[in-house]
Amino acid sequence: MAVVVRSGSVVVLASTFYTEALDQPFVQALAVHGENRSVVCVPYNQLHAFLLNPRSVIPEETPANVILLLRVEDLIRIELADNRSVDTDSRLRIFRERMAQFLDVLSRTSNISLTLLVCPSGKGAYDVAFLGNAVRIAEYRSQAELRLQQRHKVVLWSDFARAFPGTSFFNVAGDRLGHVPFSPEGLDALAQFFVHEIGNLPVTNLKARASNEDDAALQQFLVSLKVKLSISALGLDEEGVEEEEEVIGLLRHTTHFINTPDRKWEAGEITATIAEKHQGEAWVVRVKDRFGDYGISGAMTFTFTKTTLRAGLCFLSCPVLGKQVENALLSWIGHVAESRRLSTIEVPFVKGRDNQVLYSFLEQLQNSGTNQPVEVPPLGAHSTFHLPVAGLMDRALRIATNPAAAEEMFARMQIREIDARVRA
Repeated sequence: MAVVVRSGSVVVLASTFYTEALDQPFVQALAVHGENRSVVCVPYNQLHAFLLNPRSVIPEETPANVILLLRVEDLIRIELADNRSVDTDSRLRIFRERMAQFLDVLSRTSNISLTLLVCPSGKGAYDVAFLGNAVRIAEYRSQAELRLQQRHKVVLWSDFARAFPGTSFFNVAGDRLGHVPFSPEGLDALAQFFVHEIGNLPVTNLKARASNEDDAALQQFLVSLKVKLSISALGLDEEGVEEEEEVIGLLRHTTHFINTPDRKWEAGEITATIAEKHQGEAWVVRVKDRFGDYGISGAMTFTFTKTTLRAGLCFLSCPVLGKQVENALLSWIGHVAESRRLSTIEVPFVKGRDNQVLYSFLEQLQNSGTNQPVEVPPLGAHSTFHLPVAGLMDRALRIATNPAAAEEMFARMQIREIDARVRA
């Protein structure tokens, strides 16, 4: 089949797993076919935001083929990877909540045309048999929602697999963190298949706008979430179970919004570290929205000097990113520092493979909320952010995608006072 070359076009790869692994196979396949197109990968933790506001990735007046790879089990990636005894009913409930949210996002897309491939579940590292027919229902409803909108293309897995008989598509060992379910041969096959079909895929072409306002669909979605944020001292939960174990479990699967990804925490280490510091504190973040309860979703530790709040650990888990939780959280940290009459907040940062989102966020806050181009440091680089306390509360909310929704979240935030056991 002849492939139409469109100079300046872009191929956007979005998925529920670690999409960056697809970059090079697609670049190579496009080159082989003589295609003059760039390739852009959407981080899986930014999938919802991209679908609702594609202008965050696709330049205006630039033809784009947007390929969405959906594996529904990824919606509960952390729960599947969790070694704690999370009961089956709870995981099934969470899966249905996350799927309801994903379908809500798909129903709100208005200015993007997608090519959807539903990747089969149960081929990775985790047993998803407990989901039963919920998997097939979720896959069917996703395809049905896009077909209903009549501007998308749905590719069946059987049609893709038929084009590459005898190929071993899946790599269980590489899927241990829920990132890449495909083997190198599978990645190459995906790239070859879609590049070969590129002329038959729907095209998104965003027209130039007179204003720079964010996409209305994303704005409305953030308001509709009704996110509730609670922050409490690290200690025992309502059932008397130590929270530190759950925090450390989350840390082992957090890569995108964490300031020290190189550090491996062991049981009891967070509490012990805080106990060694003068006026040390440790806090946990819990998140709910209209779709469900995410439970513990982040943590941070502080120590204090006469003028400075020094953060130790600071992280949020992927399922709550993009909901403006990070904006409300930094506004609260600014409130803590302001109430103690401190002038600066110091946040150490180590560049990991995927935490450039946190780096850019802190850089923007450090530069008084100005949205200047950010040069991300090389892998393994150490740095320290110095955030002025004066005005930080307002800056953190002002730079949110929907400042009004972030401000409402902050206003409704629930704080449980510090436990004496985690204060030196």
